[in-house]
Amino acid sequence: MRHTRLSLAVHFHANAGGGGYFNVGGANPMLLEPLFNAPKLRHTNFVMLHGGWPFTREAGALLTKPNAYVDFSNLTFMNYPRAVAQMLREWLEYAPDKILYGTDAYPFSEEMSWEEAGWVANSTAREALGLALTGMMRDDEITRERAVELARMVLRDNSRKLYGLK
Repeated sequence: MRHTRLSLAVHFHANAGGGGYFNVGGANPMLLEPLFNAPKLRHTNFVMLHGGWPFTREAGALLTKPNAYVDFSNLTFMNYPRAVAQMLREWLEYAPDKILYGTDAYPFSEEMSWEEAGWVANSTAREALGLALTGMMRDDEITRERAVELARMVLRDNSRKLYGLK
């Protein structure tokens, strides 16, 4: 039997979700660790969508796996910029090449269209990334040039590399 490799990243919803019917503990990204470690899947890339909230540190810890990535969509819609900045800074200090930007632009209700959700997510994401990078510069962890490089990586280059885009 011939196996054809498609080289596609596998996405997992890694977020507690909204509403009282979600199993918050079941959203812990650490539950994915055996999958990331599976010998037959070592060359398969996995993306933890939505940053693993409320388990963002756990999601960050999984970035030690060579095939694990995280996007921060939905974090930017459900959290304030300073909270998102704190999460981003931890990830940026640890694995900047594995963080992906996303909006999760979705019509969450009849009162909010996908366009509005996308605007909120984009505004929060830009402010949060700016806060995280500015904090790193103020603490003399990175230069301004490195901050610009990290912003480009998160907002564009990391996704291009992972998905093979030009």
